[in-house]
Amino acid sequence: MKFSITSVLGAASTAILLALSSIQVSALPTNPVAESVTIEKRAIEGLNNYNCKLTPAHPRPVILVHATLLTVDSWEVFAPILIKRGYCVFGLTYGKYKSVPVFGGLAPIEDSAKQLGDFANDVLAKLNATQVDVVGHSQGGILARYWIKYLDGAGKVYRHVGISPINHGTTLSNIVTLGKALGILEPSQPLFDAVAPSFFQMITNSAFIQKLNAGGDTAKGVIHSNIATQYDEVVTPWETCYQKVSGVTNVLLQDLCGLSLIEHLFMVRSKVVLQFVLNQLDPSTAKTANCLSAITL
Repeated sequence: MKFSITSVLGAASTAILLALSSIQVSALPTNPVAESVTIEKRAIEGLNNYNCKLTPAHPRPVILVHATLLTVDSWEVFAPILIKRGYCVFGLTYGKYKSVPVFGGLAPIEDSAKQLGDFANDVLAKLNATQVDVVGHSQGGILARYWIKYLDGAGKVYRHVGISPINHGTTLSNIVTLGKALGILEPSQPLFDAVAPSFFQMITNSAFIQKLNAGGDTAKGVIHSNIATQYDEVVTPWETCYQKVSGVTNVLLQDLCGLSLIEHLFMVRSKVVLQFVLNQLDPSTAKTANCLSAITL
C-alpha cells in the first residue's frame, strides 16, 4: 500500500472529523443509573408557545440551546418537564451550515451567537419580558456568553446554566494535542472550515476561546452555574467546563450521583442533571439532585 503526505493528512483529518462528529454518539454508557439513552426525533409539545403567560413563580422565558451537531430536538427530555412545571420554554436549532444542512452548531460561533440573540430578542418582545434564563449544552453553553459580551445581550440574561459547556475549549480527548504533535492539525483546518467552521473555534486556546474569555469568563449581573461529568470525552479536560470565579456554582455530576456513567451527549437526558437545572432556575423550590432523581422526576 502506497502512502503519501496528502493521503496521511487526509486520513488524519478524516479521523479527527469523525471523532468530532461521532464521538458524541459512540462509547455510550451501559444502563447509566437506569436513565433513558434512546433518542427519538419528534416535535416537543408546548415548546415555542408565544401565548405562554409568565407568572410571578416563573417570570422569565427559558431558552434551551443545544450542542454541536444536535438540534432543538435534543431537549425532548428536559423541555416537557420544564413546560409541565409552568415555565415558558423556547428553543431553536442554530448554526446550520451550507454544505451540512441537517445538523446544528456547525456555523461560525459568532454567527450562531447572533442567531441566538435574534431569537431571544424576539422571545422577549413577544412575551413582553426584559430578561431570559438560558440553559445551554456544550457549544450551546457559550453562545449566550458571546451574545452578552460582544453583541446586544448585555442585561438580557438573568440566569445562565451550562451543561458540559465548552467554556475554555477542548483537547477532544487529546486528539487535538496529538494532531498538533504530528503536525497535521493546522493543515487540516481548511477541510473542517469548509463544512464546520465552529470545530476549530472550540479548540483549547483558539482565537475564539481567547476572545470569549478576555477580561473574565463570566458576565456582569448574570447568575452562572455549570454541571460537568467526569466521563466527558468531548469537552476535555472536564474541569474546563467550570467558570472558576467567586459566586459561580460548579458541580460535578458524579458528586451528585456517584453511580452515574453519563457522558457528554447524554447529559441532556439525565434526570439528575435536570434536577440540577431546575434547582438553578428556581432555588426557592430546589430539591436534592441525586441518583434518585432518575426515578422521581
